[in-house]
Amino acid sequence: MSGNSLQTTRLVLTTCADQASAEQLARQLLEQRLAACVSLLPVTSLYHWHGEIQQEQEVQMVVKTSADQLPRLLKALNRNHSYETPELVVLEAGAAGAYGAWLLDAVDPG
Repeated sequence: MSGNSLQTTRLVLTTCADQASAEQLARQLLEQRLAACVSLLPVTSLYHWHGEIQQEQEVQMVVKTSADQLPRLLKALNRNHSYETPELVVLEAGAAGAYGAWLLDAVDPG
């Protein structure tokens, strides 16, 4: 594969209440090969909820997956997430070269 070729991938953003729950969810996704990699970042979130502005310390999960695995990944997130209304933001991305090939291979169930 050329170092300049791009593989179409998906980034899924979701937040968890704390590091432990984010790590547990990330491991579930990785064990099921629904994600190639999950990055966990501490964030301060401000948002509307039940008519009021809320502020919470959370962990932002950046889940890297393939377009093919996206439906199964979203189903798993909805099923296993601790939040009543989990954030599920899906971004189309291109992963270049060897990283793109690795990402697709990592989520290939075969």
